[in-house]
Amino acid sequence: MRLPNARLPEVLVRLRRGALGAEEHVAACLADIGRSPLNAFVRVYSERARAEAAALDRARQAGAEPGPLFGLAVAVKDNLDEAGQPCAAGCRAYRARVPGEDAEAVRRLRAAGAVIVGRTGMHELADGVTSENPWTGPVHNPCRLGFHPGGSSGGSAAAVGAGLVPAALGTDTGGSVRIPASLCGVVGFKPSHGLLPTAGVVPLSTSLDHLGVLTGNVAGAGLVAEALAGPAGQGLAAAARAPRGVLRLGVLEGLGETGTGPDLGVAAVFAEALARLGRAGFGQRPVRVAGFERALAVMSGIYAPEMAAAHTALLAGPPEDLSPEVRADLERGRAAPPEKLAQAQARRGELALALEAALAGADLLVLPTTPHPARPFGSPRPHTYLLYTCAFNLSGQPAVSLPMGQVDGLPVGLQLVGPRGGDALLLAAAAAAERALADA
Repeated sequence: MRLPNARLPEVLVRLRRGALGAEEHVAACLADIGRSPLNAFVRVYSERARAEAAALDRARQAGAEPGPLFGLAVAVKDNLDEAGQPCAAGCRAYRARVPGEDAEAVRRLRAAGAVIVGRTGMHELADGVTSENPWTGPVHNPCRLGFHPGGSSGGSAAAVGAGLVPAALGTDTGGSVRIPASLCGVVGFKPSHGLLPTAGVVPLSTSLDHLGVLTGNVAGAGLVAEALAGPAGQGLAAAARAPRGVLRLGVLEGLGETGTGPDLGVAAVFAEALARLGRAGFGQRPVRVAGFERALAVMSGIYAPEMAAAHTALLAGPPEDLSPEVRADLERGRAAPPEKLAQAQARRGELALALEAALAGADLLVLPTTPHPARPFGSPRPHTYLLYTCAFNLSGQPAVSLPMGQVDGLPVGLQLVGPRGGDALLLAAAAAAERALADA
């Protein structure tokens, strides 16, 4: 019998002790995936996953020491390489792309004993935040069909949110793990830049890309992140199991002064979340970050040229192999003059310094993850999902999105942000915040 995804640590305990068979757990996940209407997966490895899980069970019975993720069913986003398997990054132009070796994160998942059950749908080339993919079809929000799950890691978040798998990997260039976590009601952890390996990930923007983890709770995120990070991640799992709530939160202010404030529903839920955190012992003080409202423009000035540098060859291919939106971004990036990129990089440095200054009087920053909940497919101005997340890709700081409540029946997330390298502190605080927000 499979346990709910929100109890991922308990699932792992049962798997490692033999109280739950890996094959039984994986088979249950595969059955749920097969019944799901969400279009969260672009490829499911039914036979391979069952065989791998059965082999793990036999090895344990023979006395082998189970790995830290023994038997855990995990999904990976369709931009992580797997040897011998198509990896299109949601892009028709890459439909015949078959890498010869695993991405480093995939290799580490397998070394830890996880079973990859399939590849999840995403926004085309990770260049967007709705996961409405013209080639593989839109991914649906698990809380409401016909609504965005967020993106670009929408399939991973939807799969975890619907309980199809206990954990999934995503990538985050401007918010692509935290945004779908917020909209799907799950935990999305983007570690400090470089903590988790991006080797073997189809790039969007090499200086902004982060690997991230989506799970049902903070403790699960810490377990998966520690297995992926290697020696540099030792202590992440323990931190995520040790709530630490006596910390100072810098509440980011001024979000609405340029027309980018949260909608009334999100603002009300956020205010209630802050009240609960206060009762749980979190100190709070207002902080302002100079240039925060320009973060999206700065990110755009960096990612488009880097995207074009990685994928310019696609512009010479058949026009029908790229959506008009992706083609336009590639052309914009290719045409960007070097001085514009240099200017954006300078502003990036200024913003990073401003964020560091904001943390001088606080341990963590706190703000909503998204200014509004999920919207229906085809809604205008999807870039607004990025307004509160992209700054922390520019700075490389660790950030996590936690469920904080609902607006009109749709989940929204609370975002906590730590100092660069402060991933363990962030997870410990997130665990305390998770507990506080769960208490009525």
